[in-house]
Amino acid sequence: MEKAYLFLRKVFSDKRLVDDFIEKSEFLEIPAHTRILDQGKYVKIIPFVYEGRINVMRKGDEGKEVLLYYINPGESCALSIVAGLTRTKSVAYAETEVASKIFALPVDTVAYLHSQYSQCNDFFLELFRNRFKEIVCFIDSVAFKTMDVRIIQHLKKKQKQFGTNTIHITHQQLANELGSAREVVSRLLKQLERDGKITLRHSVIEIIQPL
Repeated sequence: MEKAYLFLRKVFSDKRLVDDFIEKSEFLEIPAHTRILDQGKYVKIIPFVYEGRINVMRKGDEGKEVLLYYINPGESCALSIVAGLTRTKSVAYAETEVASKIFALPVDTVAYLHSQYSQCNDFFLELFRNRFKEIVCFIDSVAFKTMDVRIIQHLKKKQKQFGTNTIHITHQQLANELGSAREVVSRLLKQLERDGKITLRHSVIEIIQPL
């Protein structure tokens, strides 16, 4: 827990805020691909990521899914914070992409920290700004870029985030994150393989040439 404390002190310089944060939250270790928030349900717990990553996804009425944004270490979920503080149902769901360690903060705790610490409010504003920017970029991508370009950009983003050329993901998962059909994604990945850019294995995409 000492490492987690020092990590939080890098995010929040206010020691009182960090002490309250730790005292009023629960530290959890969560396996990969675990749902921690359901769409259409009231938010009870708001995650703050210490290690790992969480995907925030939205599912449409016809079952189509799309990735809205990631929650990386040192970040929380903007949509969960808004839904929790306003006592409204979540418009998205969240699940861990990899095994993750998080601080789980009850909604009432977040409301308390929000009312007591100006640095917490600054954190929220910066978080909302970054998430809004990401969602605008996502809209631009869907509206103005072809799917083959979006796949390449998404793979390059994962390559950078994980620091490896080996990306563990199924075609269906990639399709969900891009808001496309698996058949479309599989066809474009096979074209990248024919072009000598990637190698496809079961649930693995290996990048072998610069994309």
